[in-house]
Amino acid sequence: MPESNSRQSVKVAYLWDGISSTLRENVTLISEQGIITEMTTNRVDGAVNLGNAVIIPPLVNVHAHLEFSHLKQPLSPALPFTNWIGKTIADRRANPDVQHSINSGIAESANAGVAMLGEIVTHSPVNYVTKKTDPSLLLFRELIGLTPAAVKEQKEIVTTFLKQYQNQHSLGLSPHAPYTVRPELLKQSIEWACQFKLPVTMHLAETRAELELMNSGTGEIVEMLQRLDLWDSQMIESGTKPLDYLRILSQAPLVILAHGNYLNDEEIDFLACKPQMSIAYCPRTHAFFQHDKHRWREMSEAGVNVALGTDGRGSNPDLDLWKEVQFLGKISQSRDAEQILRMATVNGWQACGKPVRIEVGQQACWTVIRHQENPTKRFSAWEDLIGQQTYVETVNHAGLWGK
Repeated sequence: MPESNSRQSVKVAYLWDGISSTLRENVTLISEQGIITEMTTNRVDGAVNLGNAVIIPPLVNVHAHLEFSHLKQPLSPALPFTNWIGKTIADRRANPDVQHSINSGIAESANAGVAMLGEIVTHSPVNYVTKKTDPSLLLFRELIGLTPAAVKEQKEIVTTFLKQYQNQHSLGLSPHAPYTVRPELLKQSIEWACQFKLPVTMHLAETRAELELMNSGTGEIVEMLQRLDLWDSQMIESGTKPLDYLRILSQAPLVILAHGNYLNDEEIDFLACKPQMSIAYCPRTHAFFQHDKHRWREMSEAGVNVALGTDGRGSNPDLDLWKEVQFLGKISQSRDAEQILRMATVNGWQACGKPVRIEVGQQACWTVIRHQENPTKRFSAWEDLIGQQTYVETVNHAGLWGK
């Protein structure tokens, strides 16, 4: 008897549920009205057979800037960092059709199998209209304020943002970075986040220049702000560290720290004690800027939730999260294949406040991994899953998580 439209069953050679550290073999997933009701190794008549593929939890890109999705290649040169910032500002101002860029970024993310996307919103009004086959969106409104007058304007920006996108997508706030956000705006952002129960994301410990700015009020970022007549030597107290920002941010309901490239031991230990705080590590962007080795492995071992992002096309050739997985697997020589898969899937969902796994009672949503040149290849080890010859498909991610 054929299955009803509300009942579906899919058989696959391997399945990783996002919980255990083993690959289950020859599993059939049965769902009713989009919810997994059974996972069995018994034969199920009428099941769609995916063959020698692997099912894993759906992919999440926790950090993106879709406004740069029109770029054909990253903005170069990457260094010095402040010159690159200038190029991003110039591109933002020159872009005649931001809406087209955002639409392109959503479509590219969908084609790359991403089921959830953390996006930094910098323009208003812009429509984030998505189809059922597009990723669910977590929109963070960027907040920038270096002068008292600019700080006052942010309240209206937040109010407009919440009103514009309510009941459409998940929403959050993004006080941009220590060098663009006065301390009083950061504290106000956290108050708004607590009041409206919103997640927060902030670029922190991204560059050594940022550390120099906080510690001594010197360096290339200060020089850039001076040229723009925006530098206030009293804005950041001398001797400030990322830890000082972490303590303020930790008061928010949920926090994603963008990059965290230069966090020290004390700061990693602090994050390890704050389960509501996550790191968004963007491997190819990290390499583009030639940063020191990222401490994602140490963070993970300490208990910090580390997730993956692509950043924007201003520093990355594309928005393909699976290529981030493969790139990280390659530079780590696949020693951490299981952990890398966690960072791309369940850790990303945790960072977004949504505990997604593949288990009975969960949404029927997953990513399918296949081998590009050899469809019959068996995946006998974790490192096989993230090899350079694999690619991903996403099944039924269809806006399943809503607002």
